Amino acid sequence: MSSTASQPSPAAGGGHDCASPEFAHANHPPRDLYVGVLSGGQDISLAGWLRIGYQAIESKAAVAAWAEFQEALYTDPALNIRRGDTLRARKLAAGQGRTRFPSTRRGPTKAEQWGYRHVLRRGLDVIAGLPGTTVGTARSRGGAHAATADALLSRLSAHHAAEGTSALAVLRTNTAASWYELTPAPSAVDPRAARELPYVSAGLEAGLDGLLEAAEFVAYCAYQHHARRRNRRFLWDWFPELLPGAEGPLEL
Repeated sequence: MSSTASQPSPAAGGGHDCASPEFAHANHPPRDLYVGVLSGGQDISLAGWLRIGYQAIESKAAVAAWAEFQEALYTDPALNIRRGDTLRARKLAAGQGRTRFPSTRRGPTKAEQWGYRHVLRRGLDVIAGLPGTTVGTARSRGGAHAATADALLSRLSAHHAAEGTSALAVLRTNTAASWYELTPAPSAVDPRAARELPYVSAGLEAGLDGLLEAAEFVAYCAYQHHARRRNRRFLWDWFPELLPGAEGPLEL
């Protein structure tokens, strides 16, 4: 899930050329940063994202709010989530996690499984209140994440081009996260250049993995809302209930 590879990140779907190591608007902070994750199955490819305003990046407010949520999970006696664990939506939905106490059982009890599933609901509730942050989703028919990523980047780029505003995006497909500049056209950029920008290194770098966790919660729960998988019936209405103001889904 790292966004700090030593080589320039390729475009998510191979459709956008890699830009030079310098951002075109390096001296002008972007109005927005999109942190997105792709989810879905063979029927639907769905992207979920957090759209974070510059002030929330600079103040670290969104990062701090998610870190506070993580800390609450570490200290929750009903769970056994440890510092350094990555919160993966699919595993939580399946009730996967450590048992609370040493046991001969091969996995958590039913009560513990529901505790892990409920982490998704708790996370969506936190996401709804992230400072300076809105939520959005987009979907395409079929399971081609690369094509969905390319279409999403183009759609977001066109939106900001029409507004005359600049924006950056971090988009994760599978386990790889790549940086993009969205204006004047989508272009992949060297993540080293992103880390050197003061408004990124000061307010975002340390918390990027957490924001990607949050975006994964959005993408996965939105997918379950639309896909209506019977074995995830409990998830069907959590997304619209807890994030009623989410943008989309944009049809790609």
